[in-house]
Amino acid sequence: MQSMGLGGGFLMTIYIKDQNKAYTLNAREKAPLKATPDLYKDDQFISRKGALAIAVPGELRGYQAAHEKFGKLEWSKLVEPSIELCEKGYNMSKHQHESLKEARIVNDTNLKEWFFDSEGKFKKMGSTIVPKKLCETLRLIAKSGGHDLYNGTLSKMLVEDLEEIGSIITKEDLESYQAEWMDPIEVELRHHEKLYSVPPPGSGALLAFILSILDGFKFKPHDLEGVQNTVQTYHKIIEAFKYAYAKRTELGDTNFVHISDLLRNLTSHEYAESIRKEIQENSTSNDPKDYGAVFYSKEDHGTAHISVLAENGDAVSVTSSVNLYFGAGLTSRQTGIILNSVMDDFSFPNFQNYFNLPGSPNNELRPGKRPLSSMSPTILVDEHGDVKLVLGASGGTKITTSVALVIMRTLWFGQNIKEAIDAPRIHHQLYPMQVQYEYGTLQQVVTGLEALGHKTSRYTDAGSIICALYNTSGLIQANADHRKGGDVYGL
Repeated sequence: MQSMGLGGGFLMTIYIKDQNKAYTLNAREKAPLKATPDLYKDDQFISRKGALAIAVPGELRGYQAAHEKFGKLEWSKLVEPSIELCEKGYNMSKHQHESLKEARIVNDTNLKEWFFDSEGKFKKMGSTIVPKKLCETLRLIAKSGGHDLYNGTLSKMLVEDLEEIGSIITKEDLESYQAEWMDPIEVELRHHEKLYSVPPPGSGALLAFILSILDGFKFKPHDLEGVQNTVQTYHKIIEAFKYAYAKRTELGDTNFVHISDLLRNLTSHEYAESIRKEIQENSTSNDPKDYGAVFYSKEDHGTAHISVLAENGDAVSVTSSVNLYFGAGLTSRQTGIILNSVMDDFSFPNFQNYFNLPGSPNNELRPGKRPLSSMSPTILVDEHGDVKLVLGASGGTKITTSVALVIMRTLWFGQNIKEAIDAPRIHHQLYPMQVQYEYGTLQQVVTGLEALGHKTSRYTDAGSIICALYNTSGLIQANADHRKGGDVYGL
């Protein structure tokens, strides 16, 4: 609830086995039609919290689009389990309890009712939460369909509530919103695995680029054995991350920016090889411009991810978000829907970062535009067209590197899915100019990276949370990341 919901949006990758074909669905939120590039010129904080942080939600329109194209069960049957859970209530998890911040939700009537006790204090972990208004909304959705939030009874209620809190989202915004089917990003790796992921505004192209660069090093399990081998391998991986995140500054909504040449490069083996040749084995640079960066890109935030592998070989990888925990810190009063804070994912070219680089113009705010996201829901299939990996992650800008690391560890370093997910991670996003490493990384490895010129820092938050399925030799392995908690389920 704190990370995703009907007031947010998602990116989805789908693989249909009997077609040997992948599809991607873009249900990312859009900027309201009344939004202007200078909306936050006086106060960038209002892009993170409050009514002006809310973008037009796409979650439910996306569910409806997926059901219309691939659905087998009746729509109402799909919604019934959610209604049952909502009305019965759920126990507040440790993660949800920790994500509650009074300053963000204290002024919202629904959130106060759900998460505060009679004394005005946060309810305790394990408390039963019954979001009654949301339950009523789910019943209406089951009866009237997903389009009702965009041009029906729910739409009318939502628009009234948005106007009441000062949002610039209008009836026209909701009526005109459509989820978009897009061609997937596709690359082939050296053992003939095909990777499918989402195009912009997602970051599947960066994931493909990272793996294409590193594929040419022909890594094997022994490359992570011993300190020296690990340092050299991590160094190459970090350099690939840096080149990829430099290109991230050029990405944006393809309905607004022309980046077809860039996307061709990011999925080209020849271009990946040219970048691989630029990687120096014994040194690094701490100047972003040496990696091709001319702008900086905005850091995005929390999400939730689900990976599914069906008995018939079909697969779905979907990442959903309301951006910050509990989105804008507001709900729709009548519907109980938590409202996103996705407007903060746009870049602001008039502001420079620490390196005196302006924000990326390709991700600049425009009416009706979708902001860039690190979401990278991904499916890999083998040379026979059988699904090998289904994975994705939450965790903002660490999503793409974490997904890349898990793919490398399973395909190249011979690890099972739990080993690959549990292993301490490294991350570099070019800004800040430092290798971020996780607890558990050997100090000798950190020292070795520093000797090559890398600046380092250990991050103490959960980082990115992977949810993955791995089909190896007919054995299906599944793992939910210990960093936040989650679950796996099989039928």
